[in-house]
Amino acid sequence: MRLRAAVGRAAGRVFPQLHQYAFDRDRNRALPHTKVRLKQTQVAAFRQRPFHLVVAALEGPGCDSWGPAHGNYYYEIYQSARELFGGENVSVLDIAPDGSPDWGLRLAELLRDSEATHLIAHMERDPGLEVRWTWDEVWADIAQWWDGTFVGVMWDSGFDLIRMKGRRLARMSPNLLGLDICVPIDGALVRGRPEVGPVPLLESRETQALLADRLQGVQKTSDLSFIGALYPYRQELLDSLAANGLRVTVNPHKQSYGDTGSAALPSWLDYMAALASSEMTLNFSMASSGAHKQLKWRVIEASLAGTLLVTDDMNRTREFFVPSEEFATFRDARDLARTVEWWLARPDELRATQERGQRRAQYLATFGFWSLVGRGLERRGLPRIPDISAGSQRKAQT
Repeated sequence: MRLRAAVGRAAGRVFPQLHQYAFDRDRNRALPHTKVRLKQTQVAAFRQRPFHLVVAALEGPGCDSWGPAHGNYYYEIYQSARELFGGENVSVLDIAPDGSPDWGLRLAELLRDSEATHLIAHMERDPGLEVRWTWDEVWADIAQWWDGTFVGVMWDSGFDLIRMKGRRLARMSPNLLGLDICVPIDGALVRGRPEVGPVPLLESRETQALLADRLQGVQKTSDLSFIGALYPYRQELLDSLAANGLRVTVNPHKQSYGDTGSAALPSWLDYMAALASSEMTLNFSMASSGAHKQLKWRVIEASLAGTLLVTDDMNRTREFFVPSEEFATFRDARDLARTVEWWLARPDELRATQERGQRRAQYLATFGFWSLVGRGLERRGLPRIPDISAGSQRKAQT
């Protein structure tokens, strides 16, 4: 098995599209009507009508996480859109939490009934908690008659399978705009075609208000926090900082919970309060796929919480924040120790930088995602979303 995998990887390097060819071949055999139409290049004629967005969430209504301040990415898209564009202009696909075998038919019905102009959904997996993927079958049917735009979200296209799924869907219709939250993907789905990415994490005003309440009275109790998996090199790095007298905390949001099952897991607000309790927090930007560095959600979360982000990312973060004025960087273990000590020796400058980063994060969490989606639609000549500078003045519809 190892030899077979090694041969496959080697063949993939010599013929980069080999894996895509094999993936499409297998899907075409299983679902002949979904064969990719590579020669289709023109955007289908759009019938002018008022903006209406449909959100097909992974964990939608009926799931425990469907609500503010739960870390549900698609709830935040849904609620943020309601706040910016008006609740009457946003719908959500409501299916059972464990999914529904006819979810595609129900999505098509919702798109028709609402006269939707835009759809936002996670194209790595079907809606619902069950892990399966039939998006190519659903999109092949919908793309035949719907003239709106599908904004297909990916969380980590560094994984080959995820990118192959995205390419397959993108080649079925030019009315799909790919969006990767953490890396640029221009030309990655269809050669020469602009997409969107990276984008900052968005949080609705509803969630940001709950966060502000939760952070009231939180005190700074550590110099540096780290939240994440403790790989050996990370543990060694943190131990060396602690040995130099720094107050270092690891996963402080879990310390009061122990390992007693999911019922005792800390909430998103607990996690954010843990970030807020440290002067600085450490971010490693390597993707879980190991393919590249990426923009992590923690970049926005840390700044929203009012802690100084200290990251090894030299590229993605500066697309949204100003280095040294709103976040800090480090290159290696020695540089990290110097960086932390430098900021601790300048408490007034540290506080001012935390506050600037927090203000920037609040703006980005409210408007950054929609601004970049709007720009991507414009670059592609696809139906636009409303101007958020005007829409942002709308009162939230609840």
